[in-house]
Amino acid sequence: MSNVRELLARLNPTVARLDGAAGGGVAELSNIDIAGALGMVPAGIGRDLLELLHGPDPSRGDILRVLEGITRMALEERNRRSKDYADARATWGIADCMARFNRDREERTVRHLEILKARVAVARDRLWPERLEERMPDIATVAIGYMKGERLSNRERATAMGVGDSTYREGWAEVVDWLLTQMLEAEQCAANRFCHALQQSAA
Repeated sequence: MSNVRELLARLNPTVARLDGAAGGGVAELSNIDIAGALGMVPAGIGRDLLELLHGPDPSRGDILRVLEGITRMALEERNRRSKDYADARATWGIADCMARFNRDREERTVRHLEILKARVAVARDRLWPERLEERMPDIATVAIGYMKGERLSNRERATAMGVGDSTYREGWAEVVDWLLTQMLEAEQCAANRFCHALQQSAA
């Protein structure tokens, strides 16, 4: 089957022809077939990206829905990392206080505290920069641009976000890279589901 993403752009014509469909022949898919297959893709950021990137001209509502999905994904991940850090600090703090209360300096206790403290450091290093909400419009623009085929250098991304090159590399690059990975995986998963639904329609 050819790239199913191309079919989304053909929703305006009455019939879209799909070469190399199941059975080796040529299947004709109407707009109803294509729209029906798209409806079989679970709602979410994957399908929203699929429609935004490959469908007919998106409406403002389509764009805002994708921006909301991207922002939600990023903020939820930021919150998870912050919680991991807070939990790690609390676990170490409680253990450290109890050791002091008990005046416990045994080697086993000291080693355990060192492990817990190291986990705090790891969780702290995974924290994202502050003021993520303020940066999300710029981050989303960079991420969607990549999905559309733009290949900006880190310096160009930093400029687009209005931050210095070193500031981007040391903090924001990880945010953008994480978000892009999630977006690419979600869009690919949606495309796979769309393809499967089309194959069922063409069978």
